[in-house]
Formats: sequence, C-alpha cells, structure tokens
Amino acid sequence: MAKKTPKVSRGGPGRLSVEEAARLPDRLMDAAQALFNEHTFAETTMEQVARRAGASTKTLYARYGDKAELLQAVVNRLIERALAAADAPSDPSRTDPRTFIIARGIKMAKGIANEGAGLVTIALSEARRFPALAKVYNSTLDRGRGLFGAALAQWRSDGLLPELQNPEMAAMLLLSMLSDMGRIRTAMGEPMSEAEIEAYVPYAADMFLRGCGYRDGRRP
Repeated sequence: MAKKTPKVSRGGPGRLSVEEAARLPDRLMDAAQALFNEHTFAETTMEQVARRAGASTKTLYARYGDKAELLQAVVNRLIERALAAADAPSDPSRTDPRTFIIARGIKMAKGIANEGAGLVTIALSEARRFPALAKVYNSTLDRGRGLFGAALAQWRSDGLLPELQNPEMAAMLLLSMLSDMGRIRTAMGEPMSEAEIEAYVPYAADMFLRGCGYRDGRRP
C-alpha cells in the first residue's frame, strides 16, 4: 500500500504566509486603533494590542518599538488614507485654490469627526501626561501645515493669491480655521455632523481666501 504524501506547510511552523505577512501591519494597527478608542492611550498595553490582533508580543515589538511608535503608525495611516481619497485633489498646480482647500478641508474634518475621533480625544486629554502623545499630535499638524504651505506657495507664485505674504504662517492659520472647531467639538464628545462640516469648511475657506486677495480666478 502506497504511503500518503504528507502536506507541507509553505511557510513552515509558526511562520506567516505571504498574504498573512502583507496583512499583518494593518491587523496590528486596526487592533491598536480600536483599543485606543475604546479605552485610553494610558490604559492600553502592547500585550492587549497583540492579543486583539491575534499576534505575539514579539511580533508586535519587532515592528513597533513601543506604544508611542505604534500610535504614530496608526496616525500616519489615517493621514495617508485621507490624502489618498479620490475626492480630494492632490496637485495644487492643477487645481484652483478654493476647490483644493474645500476638498481637503472637508475630508480632514470628516476624519476628525469619525475615524480619528478617539485619537483626537486621547491626544487633547492626555498629551500633558504623555509627551509622546503631544509629539504625535504635533507631527500630524505639521503634515497638514506642510501640505497647505506648499499649495499656498504654488498659488502665490502663479499670481492667484496677490495679498499672501507668508505661506508658512498662512498655512498655520488656514489649518486652524479649517480644523480647530472640529477638534474641539470632537474632544467634547459632540463631533460636527456632515451637514455642519459641509457648511462650515467652504465658509472658512472663502474667508481665508478673501484675505489672500483671491478673486475666484480658476485655472484654464
């Protein structure tokens, strides 16, 4: 009687398949984001994250050195997803300022009110106790300022914002106008509704652009 050929595991014992390895970072970040939202940054442990993700703590620490690094990865993913949104133009040189600012502003405000709500609340309430949280929060704001600063500089160079003097400082003001209300409301447990966001962001954008001398001149 012929012997049966034993099944061979392609990944070997305890090793992930190629597909599982590709999905692992998202599994870990999904688990971390859920726990940060459900509890707090302080109360969430790396062991809890690993358990929620169905992974070992060794696997988790191999990718993220500590909880702050994991939080940074979660926040970066939220930002990348927002920047990749199909309804938000990415090239300011091909988009008129009003369209660009409103699309980006609405996407950002909705992210604060929905997927990023828990992280915003945690950052604003616990940053004083945990400097790592303040660092992550400020790095997020820096990315927003960098995005708008580059766009404003481009539009000034193109002659679309004749009254704009300092793109870097203006970017800080624009980010504040677009997102401060949303962050405060979210931290208070009363995030802005979609209807409020879609009314508020265009109004804020128009106020800002008028101060920069924009006259609704669209690109050809």
